[in-house]
Amino acid sequence: MTTEPKRYNADNPLKILSLGWGVQSWTLAAMAALGEIPKPDFALHSDTTHEMGKTYAHAKKWTPWLEERGIPVVTVQAAANRVGAVSDDSAKAVFIPAYTTNLQGEHGQSRRQCTADWKIAPIRRFIRELIPKPRPGIVESWQGISLDEWQRMRTSDVAYITNCYPLVDRRISRADCVAWLDAHGLDVPPKSACTFCPYHSPDHWKRLKQAGGADWDEAVAVDEAVRHKRPNHTLFIHRAGSPLEEAVRIPEDYGAKQMEMDMPCDSGHCFV
Repeated sequence: MTTEPKRYNADNPLKILSLGWGVQSWTLAAMAALGEIPKPDFALHSDTTHEMGKTYAHAKKWTPWLEERGIPVVTVQAAANRVGAVSDDSAKAVFIPAYTTNLQGEHGQSRRQCTADWKIAPIRRFIRELIPKPRPGIVESWQGISLDEWQRMRTSDVAYITNCYPLVDRRISRADCVAWLDAHGLDVPPKSACTFCPYHSPDHWKRLKQAGGADWDEAVAVDEAVRHKRPNHTLFIHRAGSPLEEAVRIPEDYGAKQMEMDMPCDSGHCFV
């Protein structure tokens, strides 16, 4: 006996939770799993293939937990020729918003295409496979944006998707999410982002370099790979407009771990 596929319409929309595995989207998924909010039809993770190692570890640990509680977790990726592609040599294009310097010394930034290619397109392809002929209002896209990030809220640019913001509706901030996860004995995940994202803060870059390992190595490799991908421009992933290894300075660069001082120093002036 076969089960008839679920039919979606404006009265019974397809509910997709966009699961980036960061604090907010993980909180939404966990709330649904524990019955504090309705369950989505799917928790959809659009994998860039460049997430931090700790993000992948968190997803591996908690995916079975969600599914045991009735939250189907599906991972999608970009089209085969665009999976994780940082640049296109034939088009002299770079898909991440790298910082640029031209021959005249003028600074700029490349157009951001990674979100559309690696996040939005795979999710919409999955939706269209479930709904061959989309109709207005037939999909609810649950976004993990919290009250303190309300300015990131957007109206969908396609008629068949309605963006929903359950955390904002409930006036829940990121700090509230962390407190809720702690109260329920659930792991608080790291921030979800690509290892080489040009929007990383200076503090994040320092922590990444101090941690070392595969994440830092990938960021350095991508920084070097994009350097001359555009004619008459030099590209960098650090806002300082210099190679990542040089732009990010940490005490360890100066042998601080090996230094032994005869007297304590609390000023912090050496390694600001």
